[in-house]
Amino acid sequence: MKEKQGTINTEKRGVDEQRLIEHIAELERRLKEVEAENIVLRELAYQSEQRYEQIKQLMKQNDELRRQLQQRPQPEETGDAYKEERPDSWFFHTLRQENAIAPRPERSKEK
Repeated sequence: MKEKQGTINTEKRGVDEQRLIEHIAELERRLKEVEAENIVLRELAYQSEQRYEQIKQLMKQNDELRRQLQQRPQPEETGDAYKEERPDSWFFHTLRQENAIAPRPERSKEK
């Protein structure tokens, strides 16, 4: 009887040890996953910080450009009729200078 009970205990111990080994293996696998995820999250945090710094720099540049734009004389102050059309009219102004396009009819009537 004692011999049979010893065999049962040994088998039970073997099953428990196997479960522990499997549990440890699962925990080690999950640990590796979490470590890999941590690396990815650290990289994303670093990239986010870099983007934040870029945005701050761009905001400063934007503020500086707005300040410079406000300090520029307005088109009425300069007396240049072509600048009154649009801020990006340098292209059309250059074409008119090269006689590539005719001036606007309302402009020629004014002069």
